Amino acid sequence: MRMEQKHCDATETLKKAGLTKTDQRVAVLDALIYADCPLKAGDILQRASRQIKINRVTVYRILSLLCDHKIVREMSFEHGISHYEMACVHNPVHPHFYCRRCGRITCLPPLTLSQAWDWLSQPSDFSVERINVQLIGLCADCRNNENSNSVASEGFIKTSGGKV
Repeated sequence: MRMEQKHCDATETLKKAGLTKTDQRVAVLDALIYADCPLKAGDILQRASRQIKINRVTVYRILSLLCDHKIVREMSFEHGISHYEMACVHNPVHPHFYCRRCGRITCLPPLTLSQAWDWLSQPSDFSVERINVQLIGLCADCRNNENSNSVASEGFIKTSGGKV
């Protein structure tokens, strides 16, 4: 999710990282730059295919390259499926909410610098290389759906006059 309305430029991003500009790399970056939530590789392939001829293997190779250069963040949610998002000033590290029923991912506001610094400045025997905060539960739609189904089935039991 773009925390601000500004976006990176794919060509400039590749240039700053010392990577050669290719149409496929630009298409993958554009898919991520303009996404409003983290995307699976298949979603990136679908979006990039609108711009250029590209296949799944090429998308995975580009994503691996972009992750190695810290241009893109990879995160795994339930079932080990990777999702990707831009790792830039326009999209700082932030927590995500994952709905375990529908799979929707919602980007949450990032920690403030002072909150992160307080946490990171604690004495420890480890060095932080990346931060990945995930909240997992039910989104409002799924929660409301679950409550509606529960009420409907209770109503059925009551009106039928017997146990199901």
